[in-house]
Amino acid sequence: MDTTPALAPPEAKDCASAALRSIRGHGLAVTPHTFAVWYEYHRGSLPELNRVLDIVLSNNVGLDDDRFASLHAKFLGAPQAYLALRGTSQRIQQTIADVLALLQNAGQDASRFGAAVRQVSGQFATQEVSIEHLIRGLLGEAREIVVRSEQMEAELARNAELMKSLQQTLDDTRREALTDGLTGLANRRHFDETMQAMAGRAMNDGSGLSLILMDIDHFKRINDSRGHLAGDEVLRTLGEKLANKIRATDSLGRFGGEEFLLVLPATPRQAPFLPLERLHRAIAEIPIIYGGAPIKVTASFGVAWLESTDDSLNNLIGRADEALYAAKYAGRNRIEYSATG
Repeated sequence: MDTTPALAPPEAKDCASAALRSIRGHGLAVTPHTFAVWYEYHRGSLPELNRVLDIVLSNNVGLDDDRFASLHAKFLGAPQAYLALRGTSQRIQQTIADVLALLQNAGQDASRFGAAVRQVSGQFATQEVSIEHLIRGLLGEAREIVVRSEQMEAELARNAELMKSLQQTLDDTRREALTDGLTGLANRRHFDETMQAMAGRAMNDGSGLSLILMDIDHFKRINDSRGHLAGDEVLRTLGEKLANKIRATDSLGRFGGEEFLLVLPATPRQAPFLPLERLHRAIAEIPIIYGGAPIKVTASFGVAWLESTDDSLNNLIGRADEALYAAKYAGRNRIEYSATG
């Protein structure tokens, strides 16, 4: 049995320092792409990234920002969202540095005044100068500190507002990165981040979890006959109405194209699934008007359950997708349940 202790992951500051050394060592510009790729390389959490970059280095292939942009897009994903987050984070870090510098200056002012007081005390004790001169010197020093303190206070207030603004920008950027721009619902990336936690809770407490894929029937016909803007209106309206018809604990998102994904915790296996049956019927009654004319919409559903600790999210999504395909094959506008799981 191997008793060698596992190596602790490198600290973030060490990875950042190593990344900067690598960038300088290869004569590269410090960009979000180059920094992020080298950072993950030295962190060692993406073996495939390390393998590919090692091959590039061993072949003496030219390294430039375009190559690192390509590596970033392939292994780290969502380049635009990452750049926005990275840029905002850098601005926050710079603001923090500015605040620390101000506080350090304040400390220096306090030390200077203390030194001035000690000097005056010594001079007064030895009667080297007049009391008036000593007090005038102290007042002059105090006035300078007050002016600097007022300036520092104003600067701190400005930095506090900037920090608040930057934090809001960071929050907004992250929300946009996890939100479908058309419907305002969670996107696929959001579900990738949250479904694992929901599945873990379901497995731990045995409460069960259901995953439902919903696909709008004949959506291409709507786009072809009424135009893509009409199709967008269908997606927006359905997303809004569906969000109002599910429980607060449920999650709804756009899975891609005309597909929606619902995750319902605390739902042990049962078919027919009555809440979903009601939702299915309600879709046909949702009023969707575009260009003054109604658009008739129906949808097909595929349902699967996660109940076994041996199950996986990929298998769960696969079974729901198979059930959805069966609903489409059987004539659409219906619900099909996964035979297992």
